[in-house]
Amino acid sequence: MLKRLTLLLFALALMSLAACASKGSRASYDDDDGGGGGGGGRSAPVRADDLNQAQREATSLTEENHKMAREIFELKNRLGLPTDE
Repeated sequence: MLKRLTLLLFALALMSLAACASKGSRASYDDDDGGGGGGGGRSAPVRADDLNQAQREATSLTEENHKMAREIFELKNRLGLPTDE
């Protein structure tokens, strides 16, 4: 179960990286076209406060994930099931 969850999270991370990479490559082509289309579609710069908040959230989620994994491991041991780790 935990391996499936890990595999699913890994797959989602890869898909999001691929989406970001393809989006970034299109943006670089838009910047280089030299056309006078205007619009400029640039996003606002990321603020340090936003980065710190995202880091706190990621740390919190990681800690929660470890806690849940530990609980699953303990429950499997109580039931006599193989832990697969």
